[in-house]
Amino acid sequence: MLRKKIHESLTVHIFLITALVLLGAGTITFGLIVWATPSTYTAVLNEDMTGQVNALAEKLADTTLEDCGPVLDAFLRNSGADAMLAGPDGQIINTGSQFAIKPVYEDMDTVSVIDDSSAVTYATDVLGTDESVTVTMSNQATFTADIYFYNQPGVYTLYVTPRLQTENLAVQALVQMAPWLLLTLLIFSLMVALVYSRYITRPIVRLSGIAGKMADLDFSWACEENRKDEIGYLGRSLNQMAQKLSNALRELKASNETLRGEMEQERELERQRLAFFSAASHELKTPVTILKGQISGMLDGVDVYKDREKYLARSLQVTARMEKLIQEILTISRMETQNISCIQEKIDISEVVRRQMELDADLIHQRHLNVTADLCPGLIVYGDTSMLAKAIENLLSNAALYSPDGEKIRLWSGLKGNSPVLTIENTGVHIKTEALPHLFEAFYREEQSRNRRTGGSGLGLYLVRIILERHGAKCYLDNTAEGVLATVCFKNP
Repeated sequence: MLRKKIHESLTVHIFLITALVLLGAGTITFGLIVWATPSTYTAVLNEDMTGQVNALAEKLADTTLEDCGPVLDAFLRNSGADAMLAGPDGQIINTGSQFAIKPVYEDMDTVSVIDDSSAVTYATDVLGTDESVTVTMSNQATFTADIYFYNQPGVYTLYVTPRLQTENLAVQALVQMAPWLLLTLLIFSLMVALVYSRYITRPIVRLSGIAGKMADLDFSWACEENRKDEIGYLGRSLNQMAQKLSNALRELKASNETLRGEMEQERELERQRLAFFSAASHELKTPVTILKGQISGMLDGVDVYKDREKYLARSLQVTARMEKLIQEILTISRMETQNISCIQEKIDISEVVRRQMELDADLIHQRHLNVTADLCPGLIVYGDTSMLAKAIENLLSNAALYSPDGEKIRLWSGLKGNSPVLTIENTGVHIKTEALPHLFEAFYREEQSRNRRTGGSGLGLYLVRIILERHGAKCYLDNTAEGVLATVCFKNP
């Protein structure tokens, strides 16, 4: 699990790389310091010693040979070096210094002088009559200077050897401190790597989380990176992209909902068409069966059908009923399938109602109905006169056909809320409450036997609904205290 997390985590990768880089850089730097410290230390010491030797030569120039011992002692105490003075003949001079190298004669051939505080050996070799001074040191640098005493002729030579160790103290101190330095460097590298990796990867991790939400189509977020670099620009770009994707997704959902609604509406219309034609076939089948039976009986001279005059009249009635039904079916079919547009002409709806009352006067007289009309003159609507006349005819004929003899029909037209309204109320009959929502459906009958007896096709109110919808109008049927009220509300012209 830990290995997988290390392999998949960008923060861990950057942390490890940064820590290794810092640790490696610190280690290399420390190694360079350890390597360069001895030579640097020696160079600095030599430079300082050169200056001190030159300063000593200047002081000795103002001193006699006999008084130079204290000056040399002060120099040797301050510098911590070994020194000897050789005369013009190359012989080592006894200056009286407590710290300077003194001559000790062992034999005629060799003179060895050893200072207990130094690891350097000085020897004087006598070869024939020529004498020379040879200074031998172990890995040390010897400084020489020409010395002039104002009371002595000739040039004296001063030999100075610094007391250097093979490994200087600075290097020893660094080596002793190396474990602690490495531990400090490790802790410092880890802390810097942690802060650096968090600083670099934190916005990237946030952007990665945002990208995951976008992949899940979740746009309820906002990247709050205020940086001015490329990461901040990427965050702002993600915000813009998320906003555009959210808008596009919202529009797509709205389009899908609209399309789904249109598909549902189309399926519903198709279902209604199938139901309509199925019902139409059933309605046509009944009169055809009756007509076929009557004609067959008359042709065969069976019993009651021998009276052909009587049954021919009945057959004619059945044929007229079939013709009316077919005409209504064709009208509805043309209006639904061909989307016939209404003629927009100015119509006085009250005048249309008066003409229709005159056309239905015989039916009203036969049923002994009492008709009262309160019609507002000049009630204007816009539409197709013939189609609106057909709708009003169906409403008025329904009121006349389904009212008991001697009942009343009340007609009223006028304005309600600046909109034209027509009401037709017939008394003496009521409609069951559960049947009211279905009365405008095709072939729906509240009572099958009564409607067939009155000659209704079941398409009258359905045709009324289609015509009024084409004119932006609505029709409502409600029970009143005395009967049934049909209310037609036209749109405001």
